[in-house]
Amino acid sequence: MLFVIGCGNTNNPAYTNASSLNADSTTNQSIILRDSVVVLKYKTQTDTIAFPVVNAQFPQLAAALNPEAVLGERLSKIKENYEDCGCGYTSLMYKKTFSNAKILSLWFYAEFIGAYPSQTTIYQTLSINTGLVYKLTQQLNEAGEKYVLTKYKATLLKRLEADKANHTEKDYDSACNQIKENINQLTFEAINDNYIVKDSSVIVKTEPILPHVVLAWEIDRMVDFSLDELKQFKKEGASI
Repeated sequence: MLFVIGCGNTNNPAYTNASSLNADSTTNQSIILRDSVVVLKYKTQTDTIAFPVVNAQFPQLAAALNPEAVLGERLSKIKENYEDCGCGYTSLMYKKTFSNAKILSLWFYAEFIGAYPSQTTIYQTLSINTGLVYKLTQQLNEAGEKYVLTKYKATLLKRLEADKANHTEKDYDSACNQIKENINQLTFEAINDNYIVKDSSVIVKTEPILPHVVLAWEIDRMVDFSLDELKQFKKEGASI
């Protein structure tokens, strides 16, 4: 998993501490029942890991949303590492951004301490019944895939060009060229499962590619598409 250094964004559309607001109320049967909060302790230091407790009626979804599935590490190992050195994963929080009878969309925010502190956001949009990722290719036809990718890349390139005026560092041009090359080479697969749904939009992102020492030179890689904008590309039987 790629971690982002010092780029926690409290303006992120889903940023919040886990709370009862995550409990699902959009269907007759609750999906997320409550939050499970695990307290991590190291000497006098404490942090928390918070994740959703999913209704037992949806076992595959519950398996897809446990800490090991989300972070790639067992909760027992996370606790052990923290108790030893106050390091490893030090925080996990989440928010439900959308749900209907078929899918659930969640935003996770994690912090990690290794050689340096790092942060990451994780977007997950899953089938409620199977726990599998609901990919954009299941929602959009081929014209829609082309539209989203083209607009996404154009938006990032425009941001990159606008950001040049803010930098005079000697190595910036090289970093800028790396970002530009990465954007130009993006395929739809890079965003196919890297998105969240909100009530009236879909937010797509890709991961930064610069090393942590110059990560501050990265551009904002989140792009918002309204559901009205995308409805013309909706596949028959799509879930959103």
